[in-house]
Amino acid sequence: MRRVTRNRMALLLLAPMLMPAGAIAAPPTSWAKAGVSLADYAGDAGACADATRDRTVTVRPETAQALDALSSVDLAMILRTYGGGGDASAQMAAANIGMHHDAANVARRTANFGAKYQAMTRSDVRAQLQAALDQCLVERGYVRIMLTQDQVRGLAKLSRGTAERTAYLHAIDSDPAVIAVQRVIEE
Repeated sequence: MRRVTRNRMALLLLAPMLMPAGAIAAPPTSWAKAGVSLADYAGDAGACADATRDRTVTVRPETAQALDALSSVDLAMILRTYGGGGDASAQMAAANIGMHHDAANVARRTANFGAKYQAMTRSDVRAQLQAALDQCLVERGYVRIMLTQDQVRGLAKLSRGTAERTAYLHAIDSDPAVIAVQRVIEE
């Protein structure tokens, strides 16, 4: 599994849930703590990112079942296409694939399944890491706030990973008046 760097995790933590505007189902959120200093804000982000560094993540059972089904469908299609008659064996199908497809085609099919696997498991991993980050921030006294459209527009003008962006978010996330109005009530 690829490691996510501390800076990248801190960026994800400090920044709202960053997705393309068209993909956002709900308004973006951020983590806030009234009166937190910029140094503590950045320090808490780094510490919570570190807390997820060696976290063990797993594929949800539902995702594993979907991948198994996808693999079974692919295998059935291969057997039907290359296996010949109804009594065809898996070995015969494999031999026929080798005769009918060059190595590049087999590599492409393998890469396609690999891409499907990555896409399907990525959300599981993200959700588990985000839950760990969220819990860490909650334990440090942070609350989730909903960003306004003006705040989102202001944030979009700033490059990720810059001091200006961190300062912009800090100004929003440390303001008690903003928190009072924009706090997300967790159920």
